Amino acid sequence: MKIKSIQTVFQSIVIILLVALPLGLSAQTTKIAVPATGSENNSLISEETGRAPFFLFFDGKGQFLEAMKNPAENQSGGISRTVVALLADKNVTIIIAKSIGDKMQQTLTNHHINIVIKSGTAHDAVKTVIED
Repeated sequence: MKIKSIQTVFQSIVIILLVALPLGLSAQTTKIAVPATGSENNSLISEETGRAPFFLFFDGKGQFLEAMKNPAENQSGGISRTVVALLADKNVTIIIAKSIGDKMQQTLTNHHINIVIKSGTAHDAVKTVIED
């Protein structure tokens, strides 16, 4: 009898872990990028995604992680490839932008990066997306 109840407890723990872990990990594995006009978390979202001066990175809880100068800001061609490669290297899962061109949208979609269109400050947009 004790063996059966130990097995039942063990099976219950495994089921709880299989259900609960992915739910808890989603906020931890989410990484958000915002093309911005400045390097502070309250900078405005840039008019252009590919030529934004900076990219701001936030975690799934809205915590500001870092700002990075956009390597494609003054690039003459291949901007979508450069920006999306940067975002993919940073493990970004969501980009919040004011507008996104067709090439950039397709490249982001191919890399499984979700797109959210917002305006205003980066921090407020991230907060809104997380709350939704």
